[in-house]
Amino acid sequence: MQIFNYIKKVPSHRLPTMVILLFISLLLSGCHSMQVTKVGFSNIRLDSSLNIVPDAAMESIILPYRTKLMNDMEEVLCNSKDPLFAGRPESPLSNFCADLILQESDSICMKRYPDMRIDVSMVNRGGLRVPIPKGEVKVQNMFELMPFENEIVFLKIKGDVLRRFIDHLASRGGEGVSGMRFGIRNEKGFDPLIQGKPLDDSKNYWLVTSDYIANGGDGSEILKEVQQRIATGVKFRDMFIDHLRKMGRKGLAIEAKIDGRIYDAK
Repeated sequence: MQIFNYIKKVPSHRLPTMVILLFISLLLSGCHSMQVTKVGFSNIRLDSSLNIVPDAAMESIILPYRTKLMNDMEEVLCNSKDPLFAGRPESPLSNFCADLILQESDSICMKRYPDMRIDVSMVNRGGLRVPIPKGEVKVQNMFELMPFENEIVFLKIKGDVLRRFIDHLASRGGEGVSGMRFGIRNEKGFDPLIQGKPLDDSKNYWLVTSDYIANGGDGSEILKEVQQRIATGVKFRDMFIDHLRKMGRKGLAIEAKIDGRIYDAK
């Protein structure tokens, strides 16, 4: 009775919350005498077969945002002459992506850090989730290709650290790289070249990659040994969308090929 007297004093706008809390309290108070007698589960398919009637009021709120989102996703950025697939030790897709971020990173440096030049880039194969299709390439395709919110990071690293990083890439069978060339022998990098010149262990190099890799993802803990780290604040996916949009405006199509930047040195 005291509980109901208390509820009468609760403001009306708080009654739903109070009723829920009261129900939970009463339920928990009797848990000591309850026993689990059966546990079961079932899968619910979240697709068109799910027979749920949408709430009209909620639909009216969501509709403008859904419409804008769908329109944004359907924007055609450019065209691709062929479908681009990922693979190892190199592939058209990973080569294209690595070349793209190296080129765009140089543009960032020209605006923000005119005394810097990015030497090499790396894109992890696991971060490229689907191929780029032949024909029209839409914003939606970029969200499918890169569903993660990764950012572009510049790392200044010593040559000997870069050499060990290349060994790591070789041990994985290769990854997406640009600005470098190396062979794979006994799961280690063989005769690495940086911008066409032999890797110098005593020299500093600038590497561009994702914050995921820079933070040690995919076994890249070696990249924590850096001289300097610059977080650009630029999203990987946004960089790709902007680049492809510019290609489309210029009438350029995506082209990529395997060129021997990573090879079997056995």
